Amino acid sequence: MEWASAAFGAFLGIAGVVGAGALALYPLVRRSYLVWGALRMAFFAAMALALLLTSAPLLPDFGLDGLRLSEIALSLGVACTGPFLATYIEKHITLGQHRRHLWYILPLGLFAAVATPLGERLPIFHQFHDFALLLATFLLASGLWAAVRRGSRVAQIQAVGWAPLILLGIGAFSYEFFVREDLPYWQVAVLAGLTLDLLVTFAGIIRNFGQIMLERDRAVANIEAAEQMMHIDPLTNIANRRGLEHHFVHAPGKRPVGLALIDCDHFKQINDNFGHDMGDRVLAAVAQALKGHDLFEARLGGEEFVVLIYSDDWQNLAETARRRITHAVRMAVPEMPNAVTASAGLTAIAASDTLGSALKRADRALYAAKEGGRNRSLALTEFRPDKAPLFEVA
Repeated sequence: MEWASAAFGAFLGIAGVVGAGALALYPLVRRSYLVWGALRMAFFAAMALALLLTSAPLLPDFGLDGLRLSEIALSLGVACTGPFLATYIEKHITLGQHRRHLWYILPLGLFAAVATPLGERLPIFHQFHDFALLLATFLLASGLWAAVRRGSRVAQIQAVGWAPLILLGIGAFSYEFFVREDLPYWQVAVLAGLTLDLLVTFAGIIRNFGQIMLERDRAVANIEAAEQMMHIDPLTNIANRRGLEHHFVHAPGKRPVGLALIDCDHFKQINDNFGHDMGDRVLAAVAQALKGHDLFEARLGGEEFVVLIYSDDWQNLAETARRRITHAVRMAVPEMPNAVTASAGLTAIAASDTLGSALKRADRALYAAKEGGRNRSLALTEFRPDKAPLFEVA
């Protein structure tokens, strides 16, 4: 009997590990089949425990022997199997009425569990018990086969683990229904089939969990990529206004020291005389010219660009970036006959500044630079928007 105890103990260990594993995964993926699966494992473990203690004096006195208690636990395990498969099969697999039929297994299994103790007084309930489980087995086999035919990977895996149990269930429940006796050694056969079931089911759940997490990671990556694209200007591949605002508020590290608002001079003439395609190439070259250490560049729209400067020497850095524009455009668009210049309005950024307030001051300085003849940088020396004087950056 030691080998039997060892077998029962091993089965209880496997059922416990699989059930606990299913419950542990539930908070991560929130799939109801994990709960139904854990319930299956618990009832099948209870069945094995009842069989193990059948002849032991420690078995509680419920008015039933261990064999009947194991039949009740088996019926409850079967009851959970239908909802488990109905919720486990991929949602995109169209099962029609088969998925609904799988849910019918739940009341059939519950009825069989109730019929077991009633059969001690009214033997007809033994046949009701066997017929309910036989019908549940047919519904399970039908739903599983329908899912396999429709290409369900989940059903294909479960078919490997459940095929022996389905065949055993049809044979055993048919035998007991017609012969009105228990099939010899059915307990050993059921435990062997359930062991394969638990191992295959757990492997399938782990596989499904990995696939769900992979799909979730891809979805998160796609969302992050979409959000990043919302912050990027598609023409110049630098930040747009949304990206500039996000960077100004949320960028880690120190705040920018200064801001430059840069506008290409006479850009409308470039589009009118040479076409918008060449104008786009000029804008892309301008964006490249504004890149540099301690700089964050963005395109506001049209030919207007903004540079945030993170250096105490912010005025010279801004002026250097502005002067690079002419050379960058000449190299990137050599067929452009005229030199492309730019004007810039500069302003320091105070601790109390918002992006909007800094842009307003820079815009005032840019307007003055345009009025002063273009191709130059002008900076505000103070933060008072009405009285701050302007001076040209060398």
